[in-house]
Amino acid sequence: MKNWGIRFLSFFILHSSFFIAAPAALAAPQDEARFERTFADAARTYDENRLADAIAGWESLVDEGQKLPEVLFNLGNAHYRNGNLGKAILAYRQAQRLAPRDPDIRANLGFAAQSAGIALPVRKPLAALLLDASREEWLASGSAGFWLLSLSLATWILWPRFRFISRPAAAVSAAWLLLALAGLWMHRDLRRTPEGVVMVRDQMVRSSPLETSTPLLAVPEGAIVRKLDERGNWLEIRYDATRGWLPADVVSPVL
Repeated sequence: MKNWGIRFLSFFILHSSFFIAAPAALAAPQDEARFERTFADAARTYDENRLADAIAGWESLVDEGQKLPEVLFNLGNAHYRNGNLGKAILAYRQAQRLAPRDPDIRANLGFAAQSAGIALPVRKPLAALLLDASREEWLASGSAGFWLLSLSLATWILWPRFRFISRPAAAVSAAWLLLALAGLWMHRDLRRTPEGVVMVRDQMVRSSPLETSTPLLAVPEGAIVRKLDERGNWLEIRYDATRGWLPADVVSPVL
């Protein structure tokens, strides 16, 4: 009786886990098919110059968590053609965060910025180099560097006769890991003081978070700013060399 009970319990657990896993396995192809269908419909309406429908289609994918470079790039194209420069620059910048070296994203972002009459933020050479790889790429690279360093050190300790190989391997792996950590640090800094895009024309940067405070600089729609602080309904931002305050509702974060 006891053995039959164990067998029944094992059978129940095995098959119940199958029925739990089966819907998830079936959901993945269905989600992929829905993504491809929505993407294709948005592309078709874009070609037909039905820009509102194209924007709605690609935005629905973003809202569903499909924040992919190709989705954001096409969303930026639709917004640009529709005359929404701020939203176009926001979409392009978000796409560039995910695919920093994509030449089409970089070119269209530059063209949209030129149309908006703004200059893209200039980064120092080292920061530009490190941000030319995405956070996910640096995470993968750092993980590989860590395990290669661990393997090299283990070989160095356990098999001394192979130190002529393990010593330079450890040095290269350590340098690789440090470079990945530097890249992750740059992305952390970008998250700590995130970029935002001004979505309303001719916004005035003010000296303090008050409508009556001294105006410092007018910023155009599409300007990319860095968020430094937040106070109530105001954001402290940096734009070029100017530091001041903007209403929070006119800036959309580059996530």
